[in-house]
Amino acid sequence: MFRTLLYVSLLIILPLEGANDRPHIGRKVVAELNKLADYSEATKSMSDRLPGVAIVYFRSLLRTPGLSDDARAATNHMLAEAIIRFSIELGGDQKLAAEALEILASNGQAIFPSTPLWRAEALVSLGQYSEAEKVLRSIPKNHPLSSESQIARARILIALNKRDQALVTLNALSKKNNSTTSNTAALLAAEIHINTGKNDLALEALNSVGIDNPTSKKLKEYLAARLALDDNKATEAVNRFQSLITAPDEHHSKRIYHACFLGLSDAQAANKDTDSAILTLQQFIDDYQDSYALQAAFERLISHLPIAISTDDPSMQKLRLWAGEKPLTSESAILGSGDGVTSIQLSEATPMANHELTALALFYRAKLLTRTQSEQNLLEATAILTRLRNIYSQSSQPLSELYLKLFSASLLETAYIQLQQKELDLATHSLTVMEEITSSPQLKNQSSILRGEILAGKNDYEGAMRAFKGALFSTSEIIAKTASNNAGIMALKASNLLAFQKIINSTQDSKIKTSLVLERALWMCAESNIQGRNDLDAFIMANSGYSRENEARLALAAACVNISPPDIQLAKAQLEIISPKMKTAAEQAKITRIRIRAESLLQEWQSAAQAAESFLLKFKDSKDAASIEFKCAESYYHNEDYNKARRIFQGFEKKYPNNALNPYAQFYEAMSARLGGTAQSREECIAMFKKIIDSNHKLAAEARVQQSRLLIDLQRYTEAEVTLNPMLESNNISLQQKLGAGVLMADCLQRQSLGEINKTNQAVTIYNDLLKSENLSLAWIHRLHYLRGQAYESMQNNADAFKSYYNVIIDDHRSDNLNTKKEEWFWFYRCGFKALAMLEASGNWEASVKVAKRVASFNGPRKQEADRRAKDLARKHMIWSDNESRQQP
Repeated sequence: MFRTLLYVSLLIILPLEGANDRPHIGRKVVAELNKLADYSEATKSMSDRLPGVAIVYFRSLLRTPGLSDDARAATNHMLAEAIIRFSIELGGDQKLAAEALEILASNGQAIFPSTPLWRAEALVSLGQYSEAEKVLRSIPKNHPLSSESQIARARILIALNKRDQALVTLNALSKKNNSTTSNTAALLAAEIHINTGKNDLALEALNSVGIDNPTSKKLKEYLAARLALDDNKATEAVNRFQSLITAPDEHHSKRIYHACFLGLSDAQAANKDTDSAILTLQQFIDDYQDSYALQAAFERLISHLPIAISTDDPSMQKLRLWAGEKPLTSESAILGSGDGVTSIQLSEATPMANHELTALALFYRAKLLTRTQSEQNLLEATAILTRLRNIYSQSSQPLSELYLKLFSASLLETAYIQLQQKELDLATHSLTVMEEITSSPQLKNQSSILRGEILAGKNDYEGAMRAFKGALFSTSEIIAKTASNNAGIMALKASNLLAFQKIINSTQDSKIKTSLVLERALWMCAESNIQGRNDLDAFIMANSGYSRENEARLALAAACVNISPPDIQLAKAQLEIISPKMKTAAEQAKITRIRIRAESLLQEWQSAAQAAESFLLKFKDSKDAASIEFKCAESYYHNEDYNKARRIFQGFEKKYPNNALNPYAQFYEAMSARLGGTAQSREECIAMFKKIIDSNHKLAAEARVQQSRLLIDLQRYTEAEVTLNPMLESNNISLQQKLGAGVLMADCLQRQSLGEINKTNQAVTIYNDLLKSENLSLAWIHRLHYLRGQAYESMQNNADAFKSYYNVIIDDHRSDNLNTKKEEWFWFYRCGFKALAMLEASGNWEASVKVAKRVASFNGPRKQEADRRAKDLARKHMIWSDNESRQQP
């Protein structure tokens, strides 16, 4: 906020000093006005820089009976000037600016050369910067106030963040022979350079400012103090600002004088004297309660205060005092607001003459409370903001412009609080109310940003994108950049690449474009699109040294192991580059996970385990230690080092209690015990699986399958059936789990049959029931037909066995869905060749040839084998089709 003060101050003091239209007023009109006392008082007030007083006299002058039309037009023109100057002095009063604009559009105003300049000033006060710039741009070079109009236009370009264009204009004006024009241009250019960190150019511009004009001299001293502050010469800056404050004169405008207090506090803070900075600001607020810089002082004050501030801190007591609150007592009033605020104790408010001071104190006290984000402070802040909006409820005073802005801003702050409280609908309502009543483009832009965050939190990415786009052209560089980045990210999350491209094309900022290009590549990688991997690689090569290069390389490494086909070599190359640079535990955890994944893809399980152990050695207390240690044990498990895997899984729950991975560690511990090979470990794992089953965790079904498989291997069939029955009777398990349990139960029954048809019939019934399941994959259909065929064969029922095998190769199952999945072909060929073997065993050679040809017709991986089998059978048994040669070999 401090950086923009001089632009506004120069709006009053410098650019329009030459805009004096009295020489263009006819002698007759001047003579007429000089006879009137109101005119003399009005012009004197303007000379004394008291436009508010001058307005009263100009209005009185217009009520003079018999005032000529020409004199009335001249008076209206001077009134418009006074109104605009007073409006600016108040910080930009829109009602006054609108009145001035109406006066300047009335009859008789076109004859005054300064009319377009004052129109531009009025438009600026209304926030219509682009319209104001158009008015000034239209003024011809031969206009008597051409230089003044160019100065004013330069200021507007600055407000529109077009500093380079403004500097071109100011550099040209600084070479003018007119000292007022050249000094003004040099001062404005100096502040641009200070604000952009080009202090050498700022000093050069200041040195070119003459000292013959007292006002320019004071502003030069003021900017020299600013320059010392930006050059990190804090002690010098303190002395310069202190000198300007203690030695004011008539050439030192009130606006710049007040800005010096803010500069002094900034210099004291930079000099690590925060206590003095706070005292300077508190004294300023006490002494100048009607200052235009009051809000800037409050902003600085809370920025210097600690985040966690006690209620009895002197600054907090000051805020209560400025808000007109009595000290807290047991009888203090209880104020409530909203459903959640029921007992927030605030001190009783006393009537205050200065409502703006009260509103500022309340607003910034609420902001101070929200910084801790404790539930109690958020509730109290909500109550305080509610009180702010009720200040004028029992007052007859008109609402000031500042109060209206704070009223709107309080709704925005309330929405922030509600967002922290996860009250998204209430936050949206607060924003809607604020947008309806505020005329501030900046607040509306901030509202767009917050609304976008709310909608993003609701996963409404299209809506969030539209909200962020509402702030794309904000005059605040920070808001505009935030809006562009967030809108682009939301477009990606909504998979709206067309909208994303429009957003990226709409910005001229190369940094934003670069950031969005990276975001697009990251999004494509998150979508498992291999093009994203290629784009990341290209981005890194094109943007060496970019601030997010490490992030991009890490994402590329992850994409190389997570997107098929993997590129392990490229992944390892990226990790080798970033590992020495990304040293925190969280960063190293991400790198380790990628390393483990890379080694796992290569089935280098020992290397994967070593990568995990290396991380744990350095960061054993990291929040990621549990997941990395789990991966370590899992790697040993896949490496068939079951004893080592079991030891790690065994200690996992004790080491990481309440960790979400504990049930999985228990399961892998049981599996390690089962596969460990000893009789004792097998017995132990039955109890381990039982513990998981009893927990009703989602692993319980798989634990039942594994436990029953072990029981079957141990020939404990009855126990296996007891374990599997709940799965077959349940409707709450997945199709895959039901298929696995059913096949296992059928196997258990068949192993018990020993020639008994009853058990095998039960197994066949299970296969038949499973085949009726919906959404069965071809692999499962083929497998179930094969297993059923085997069951029939075990009962010597070769006819039904053949039908089961043959079923998979009949025309009804010839389907485009039969793809190249290994498992589908495996069971398909087992059925096909089994059916062929049964026909050969029964001596049915003609049918055998036909079946072999049918199996070959599916063009699978064993097509040639089936073709050769058909030809061999046909040749051996002399079976020819009608269109084949019947010649014997």
